[in-house]
Amino acid sequence: MDGMIREIYNCVVQKDGGKDRVSKGIEEEILNLLKRMEKLDGQECEEYKDNLYFIAYKADEDGFVKGFRYASWLFAECMRNGFTDN
Repeated sequence: MDGMIREIYNCVVQKDGGKDRVSKGIEEEILNLLKRMEKLDGQECEEYKDNLYFIAYKADEDGFVKGFRYASWLFAECMRNGFTDN
């Protein structure tokens, strides 16, 4: 099931053309980390940047999967209980 949810996530990201793959806040944190690593040469800095963005993207994807699973479970519970507060 996770594979299907990840496919949905990737479709959502691709629909936006890959823009905003990570939030503005996360991007700011990545850039702040890189600023503190000024002693790195250009090649190393780019490698770290790529790795940090990859990690952020994977974390976002995992959060999407967990949220989707939780929403599905919640919806199923509501359907079983007829959307009542009982």
